[in-house]
Amino acid sequence: DDYDDTLISSKLPAFKTRASKWVVIVDDEEDIRLSVGDYLYDAGYQVSACANADALIEMCVLIPAKERQLPNVPDCIVSDIRMPGKDGLQLLRWIRTQTQSERLRRLPVILLTAKSLTRDRIEGYKAGADAYLPKPFYPEELLSIVDNAIVRRQQMTEGSTGKLQDLQAEIRDIQYIMKLNQERVVKVTNVHLTPVEKKVLELVGRGMTNAEIAQTRGTKTSTVSSTLTDLYSKTQTTTRTGLLRW
Repeated sequence: DDYDDTLISSKLPAFKTRASKWVVIVDDEEDIRLSVGDYLYDAGYQVSACANADALIEMCVLIPAKERQLPNVPDCIVSDIRMPGKDGLQLLRWIRTQTQSERLRRLPVILLTAKSLTRDRIEGYKAGADAYLPKPFYPEELLSIVDNAIVRRQQMTEGSTGKLQDLQAEIRDIQYIMKLNQERVVKVTNVHLTPVEKKVLELVGRGMTNAEIAQTRGTKTSTVSSTLTDLYSKTQTTTRTGLLRW
C-alpha cells in the first residue's frame, strides 16, 4: 500500500500538468482511437478523437469560423499517416500553411504509421512533423513523445524571441477578429463603456501595446492597464483577444 501511494504521488505533478492540455488523435482505425485516447486520458490529458483529417479541420477551423471565432487549437495532434481521403501528410502540410492562426501553424504534430517506411519518415519530417512513431508501439513511448513535444514547443516561446512571436500572433488574432466583426450584426448589450474605455478598446483593436496606447493618449502605462482591467471586468473577459470577441 505504501508503495502504491508513493507511486501515485510521484505521478500527480505530471497528471496535473497534462490536465490543462488538449490532445487530438486522428486515425481511421477505431481501436487505435479508443486505446490511445483512453491511455492519454488516463495519463491526464484532455482528449478528442477524429476518424479522418476532415473531421479535425471541421472541429478546429470550420465550426469556429461559422461562429466568427478563432480556430480551436489543441496542444498536440497525433495522426496516422495512412488514412482514406486526406492522409496524415496532407493534413500536416495543411496545418503548416495556415496563415489565419500562428498557433495552429506551430502546434506539435506526431505521425503514426503501420509500416516503418523510411520514405514516410522523410516525407513527414519534410512536411514539418515533430516526431514519428511506427506501429505497433508502446503507449508509454507515445506518452513520452507527446509530453516532450508539448514541453519543447512551450520552451520555444519562453525566450524573448518566442515572446515576441506570441505577441505578434496575438496581434494577428486581434486583426483577424476585427476583420470577422466587420460584417457582424451589432448585438444589444447592457454594458456601457466610457469615452476613455471606447478609445482604449479602439487602439487595442489596432494591435497597440499598453505603452503605445499610453504614448498615443499622452497618459501613463499604468493608467492604460487600469482601463483595460475595467474593460475586462465589464465585459467578463480576461484577454485582449477575448475583449475584441466581445
